[in-house]
Amino acid sequence: MRLACGTLVLATAALTLALGAARVGAQTGTVPPDLRASFKAADKNGDGRLDRNEFRQAVTEGFYFRDKGHKGYLTADQLPEASPEAFKAANVKQDGRLSLQEEVNALLKDFEAADVDKDGTLTYEEVEAYVKRPSR
Repeated sequence: MRLACGTLVLATAALTLALGAARVGAQTGTVPPDLRASFKAADKNGDGRLDRNEFRQAVTEGFYFRDKGHKGYLTADQLPEASPEAFKAANVKQDGRLSLQEEVNALLKDFEAADVDKDGTLTYEEVEAYVKRPSR
């Protein structure tokens, strides 16, 4: 299940904003205006690519940014850009609470889908192309 378009937006801090804000834009096929800046913020080593560690760090930062109550989980209302189906798919425990691990696991599927050349990193162009793809 594709999470980036019309589902769990990676939208909060750094790449979570980058791919996340992208998900909101993806619903309309447009790229969010701050996507490039968010990508650069997530690219900690400045090599123009996001590896899995940088991606995971951005997702983690985004999770804690959204977890305002410091409860250790997110609810559907904290992820308004996520479709109910996407939230349910990511919520493996089916308890209505998305743990950090559940979010990371779900979003790593987006990473793999966006990594078209399968080199284990994402370029800005891969992220942008993924955002523009229609939902499946």
